[in-house]
Amino acid sequence: MDKNQKWKYFLKELANQIFFWFFGIIFFTLFRIVFIFLFRKQLGPSADSTEIFKALASGFSFDATVMGYFLILPFLLLLVFAPFDTFRPAIITRKITQALFVILSTIICIVTIGYFQEYHDQFNNFLFLSLYDDQKAVAKTLMADEYHPLLNMLTFIVVIATGIVILIYSEKKDITYRMLQKFNFKYSRPLLVFISVALFVCSLRGSFSTVPAIRKWAGVSKDAFLNKTIVNPFRSLKYALEDFNELNLLEGKNPYLAESDFKASFPEDQITDILRKTAGGPTIEKPKQIFLVVMESYDSWPLMDKYLPFKLSSNLNRIAKNGTHFTDFLPAANATFDSFGAVVTDVPHCGVNISQLGTVNEPFETSIFRQFKKLGYETNLYYGGFLSWENIGEFCKYQGVDRIFSGVDAGGKSDSGDWGIEDEKLFGLVLKNTDPQKYSLNIILTSSYHPPYAIDIYKKGFPYHSEEDFPVSVRKYYDGGMTMKELGHLWYGDQAIGGFVDVAEKKYPDGLYCFTGDHFGRRFINHNPNLYEKSSVPFIMYGKSIPKAINRTPGGHVDIMPTLIEMIAPKGFQYYSFGTSLFAKGKNKAFGLDKMIVPNEIYYFPKDAKVEKINLRTFTESKLDKSALKAEYDRYMALTWQYTIKGNNLKKQTAKPKKSK
Repeated sequence: MDKNQKWKYFLKELANQIFFWFFGIIFFTLFRIVFIFLFRKQLGPSADSTEIFKALASGFSFDATVMGYFLILPFLLLLVFAPFDTFRPAIITRKITQALFVILSTIICIVTIGYFQEYHDQFNNFLFLSLYDDQKAVAKTLMADEYHPLLNMLTFIVVIATGIVILIYSEKKDITYRMLQKFNFKYSRPLLVFISVALFVCSLRGSFSTVPAIRKWAGVSKDAFLNKTIVNPFRSLKYALEDFNELNLLEGKNPYLAESDFKASFPEDQITDILRKTAGGPTIEKPKQIFLVVMESYDSWPLMDKYLPFKLSSNLNRIAKNGTHFTDFLPAANATFDSFGAVVTDVPHCGVNISQLGTVNEPFETSIFRQFKKLGYETNLYYGGFLSWENIGEFCKYQGVDRIFSGVDAGGKSDSGDWGIEDEKLFGLVLKNTDPQKYSLNIILTSSYHPPYAIDIYKKGFPYHSEEDFPVSVRKYYDGGMTMKELGHLWYGDQAIGGFVDVAEKKYPDGLYCFTGDHFGRRFINHNPNLYEKSSVPFIMYGKSIPKAINRTPGGHVDIMPTLIEMIAPKGFQYYSFGTSLFAKGKNKAFGLDKMIVPNEIYYFPKDAKVEKINLRTFTESKLDKSALKAEYDRYMALTWQYTIKGNNLKKQTAKPKKSK
């Protein structure tokens, strides 16, 4: 093969690879435009054409790195084998890579849209919760109409077919090759090879400058939603895996605090030395039964004055007005089990899923079950789903619960989908199995307000069929952010709570009733909730000894247990807790995952982005380059991570796993 013939084959393959690169860039750019269009209602007032262009331009850098990785093997094979007049390895590898790109990119883009619809973010470490979740229930949820399975399948087929046809057509027509042929002058061949290598390296880095395309530099837009569209889905998945591993590897380093700083901050021998507290003496008559209801996806916003006319939480609002309503309250996490685990163990959620960590370390000394048994209470768990979900049954047994009841104990039939029985049946199970004569702590985890939203809400009496049915005074707040089915399930959860309390306070007149949400429901009546509306959950205490009050003390899930203990425990009772009683003088902070609440303010610490802040009295929002509170947050979470992953002993570096029971 002479030099001209060799150059011809080299140039043809280089042209095909260049076209493939541009094809991928256009593919992801079109995806980003479609993504912005589909969720356009989340665009803020600052999202003008300039901001959209900035997001697309920044997204190009991340797309370029992905295309660099897809082309790395074909391009290197071309450079290595071309001098030996062999081009088939590069051609075959490139064709296989093209097919993989079209298939994998179509899948990940479709999944990204569905994930964002649910979690309002591209992939994050919560993606890996599915590893622990009920796989059958997850699959059934994804097949629900609101996730458009048929449309997704049709899109998948059309995009793949179109992509493959375009790539084959381009290769047959040699369009790019004919353009490169015009690049013909003295030293043009070595110059073209040099430029190709240089551009390929820049593509891998996503930048022509010394700063590569990394997540830290992705927040170029003034609009928060546009910033979420910038990182390429493949890169987003990579970051999600890195974040998950950083937090969850048993042999890993503390991600919140350097080892030297940690030792300086916590010189004690045991973490329990830091967490030990002494009760000051009871402030109310000891209640015979304590009911702590953890409500699925229940936010604070339905209880805000401006939204009360919707009447979605009339019963809980009635209960709150007759008890103490803590309004400035953060959940421990953004997913059900993570928050539930924090309520049960009183260990804040630090990003680690603890459902499968039951036998790695000793049971937590902070466990609500262990400490209430010391106070003479039988401990019960009532869960509307199945005990296999997130290993909840074995997890609670290991943390010391006495008795467990699940949806199976209510007949084993689920009218509301695979996530669990209807809340009415769950509360019926509670009323049936809680002995009025025994002192008992009863933790109740509901499940009805959850996809696939299978309850017949109109049969239950839900009054709204369309937006026109809303009271006139609140129609302005609604823009379709939630469907009628979703609103109906929120309403239904409230109906079940009201019915339960009406019966329970007669059967258990000395009972104490507490209600909190597990996490922000990831759904809001419009597409632009403020930081409070998409962060806070309520905490309500109701009973004969509970004053009628609105309490604005900053609180969180791990403050529930010490609040109860300080109300009822005898003076001198020792217990362990990461939290503080909500009635303690001087209490001025609480923590949630990536968030911190102080008097009148919530701070959000997103990774590699500006700190967000909201004033809880005026609801004005702002962004800060940094906050002094972040150091306090990191120190708190460092201790949490250490206790969760390494165990109680601060003097040993790792915990040796025990054999599973």
